Amino acid sequence: MLTDPDVGHYPEFAAFLVATFDLMDKQLEAPGLLDVDGRVYELIFIGRSGRPFPVGVEIAALAPGLEPLDTSQTDQDLWAILEWLVAGVGKPWSVEDLRTTGRIYRVIPTDS
Repeated sequence: MLTDPDVGHYPEFAAFLVATFDLMDKQLEAPGLLDVDGRVYELIFIGRSGRPFPVGVEIAALAPGLEPLDTSQTDQDLWAILEWLVAGVGKPWSVEDLRTTGRIYRVIPTDS
C-alpha cells in the first residue's frame, strides 16, 4: 500500500518505529502488525548495509482469504496509520499539521 524507502530521513520517525516494535533486539524477526478496526496491516522493515535499521518501511494490507480490498476503507486505514505514527513521534510533528497538509494536497480521506 505504501513504501517509505528512507524512514530515517527524519530520525524521530525511525526511532519511534524502533521503540514501538522493539527493533533493536528483533531486526530479523516477524514484521510489525497493526490492527485498524479489525483489519490487519503488516509493517515490513527494510535494512541496508552501512545504514541504521530500519532504513525503510513498507505497509501491506493482509486481506482475509482471497477477498478483494475495499480501496476506500484501505485509504482511510492508511490515513489512520499515518496519524498514529505522527502522534507517536510527537513534536514538532502533529496530527493537525498532517491533516492540514492532506487537505492542501487533497489526499486526506473524506471520513477523516
